Amino acid sequence: MSRVKKGLLAFTAFIASLLATSHARADWPEPWSDNDPADPPARYQLGDFGLRGAAEYRAQGVYISPLDLSSETANKAAWLEHRLRLDGTVDYKDKIRLTTSVDALDGVLWGDNGSLGTDPEPSNGAHINTNNVNNATQCMTLDPGGNQVDPKAYHYGLCPGNAIEVRRLFGDVLTPIGLLRVGRQPFTEGASVAVNDGDGRRNRFSNKGNTVDRILFATKPLEAFKPKDLRDPSEQKGLFVIVAYDQLVIDEPQLLGFQLHDAIIAAQYKQPKLGRFRDVELRGYYTYRWDGHFGTNVDAMGGRAVARIGDFSGGIDAVGVLGATQEVSDAFHLITNDPAVSQAIRQLGGRAVVRYDRPKWTAYLEGDYASGTSDTSLKGALTQFHFAEDTNVGLLLFKQVLAYQTAREAAAATALLNSLHAPTIPVESIATRGALTDALVLFPQADYRPIKNILLRGGVMFSWAPAGVFDPIATAERRSSGQYQHIVVNYNGGVPGNYYGTELDGRAQWRYLDHFAFDIEAAVLFPGSALQDEDGHAVRSFMTQARTTFFF
Repeated sequence: MSRVKKGLLAFTAFIASLLATSHARADWPEPWSDNDPADPPARYQLGDFGLRGAAEYRAQGVYISPLDLSSETANKAAWLEHRLRLDGTVDYKDKIRLTTSVDALDGVLWGDNGSLGTDPEPSNGAHINTNNVNNATQCMTLDPGGNQVDPKAYHYGLCPGNAIEVRRLFGDVLTPIGLLRVGRQPFTEGASVAVNDGDGRRNRFSNKGNTVDRILFATKPLEAFKPKDLRDPSEQKGLFVIVAYDQLVIDEPQLLGFQLHDAIIAAQYKQPKLGRFRDVELRGYYTYRWDGHFGTNVDAMGGRAVARIGDFSGGIDAVGVLGATQEVSDAFHLITNDPAVSQAIRQLGGRAVVRYDRPKWTAYLEGDYASGTSDTSLKGALTQFHFAEDTNVGLLLFKQVLAYQTAREAAAATALLNSLHAPTIPVESIATRGALTDALVLFPQADYRPIKNILLRGGVMFSWAPAGVFDPIATAERRSSGQYQHIVVNYNGGVPGNYYGTELDGRAQWRYLDHFAFDIEAAVLFPGSALQDEDGHAVRSFMTQARTTFFF
């Protein structure tokens, strides 16, 4: 057997542990994530076959007052919701694997919710005789008799929920030259500004994470060229290379130009000890995304660097996106009457964290940046970068308040474009879904662990909008009508501002027997000019939430 073949055979054991399961641990502790738990699910062997499994049930209640900072009616919100996540892997000799992740009752509200003759329909017509529950989830809905193109006519209402949803399903095969993975799989492992696996052990506030239909190949090429006694098949150090192809959209099988594709190459270098540094990780990737119909050509380049020195650790994660597309302009020109043109794409996002860890306490300093846009004409470059939805920044401002404001705007804009028979609906992406966008954030935090299984966390988040926050649809409509004194407005109808506000966050957690956690979290938002209405008003907002988590 050749030296190359022997080296790559040795490496397949590493690839299996790195990519095999959804709930695998991060190889190094990420400075921006909780490394919880430290180990992946155990493998139980039955002859030549093996099984891995994980289960997590979360019940969470949220209360926000107010959610709409500039309204005196229907401005509060409260709900209780479920989620059960089941992960499993079956393998043959740990070389051929089948992995799945299934969510049950994800986001389903507690109770028998809805009205007769609507969808979702309750099990009982009257509240007083309710004996069973249904599967309803929270979503953006139109007020009865409301104007469907007016954002203020929308509010959180009820939509049918999915009892069961297959989140991931993919197969692995360990070949003599590396690992081949095919199927619906996570975009990446761990948390980054661009994508996030959403797996709960490192991120118990997560939703679905980012998933893709992909063909992936991974290998450790340099080991094949080393002498046998110097080869390192472990996951602790070396250079790793991954290539992948993604099929993102098949709009119509016979219209090949509408299909959207990704091609990816990534490299990772890891060393447990490098001079005075420990747990060193360098990662870089390049992605090319394209389609034929809208002239989409996008290049994304990014990476991260993580290391420890003594009790200090830190990391930086950044991505830049360049390219061009006509898809957004093809839709917006129906509103603005401007000609449809190919728009340049220039976006940048990044996160940096420095932390100091002691047995009883930890101090963090986090900085986040996501580029925004100041071009109110909607004809210039597309510069607004969105963090991954599960890469959370704070508890209230971005996760709840801005998510609600932008979801209302996106619902109205979608209804408008549908009425105009737009070829595509890019305005749906106006809804941030809790992601950081158009923001510069400074977020110092601290943890205190007075006794085992008790965690107390607090932080102060300062948030700016360097490009100024404005409502693209309302601004476009005002510009075309020419009847308003202030053409450019924010999501509350006010003059665009450059300061979102200051948020105080707190968390208390109690863990029991390593399989149960109870969390109470609270936040207070002192709004800035970016959230004020036309009268310069925006009220202070409060949020509390409690969560029980059972995990195995």
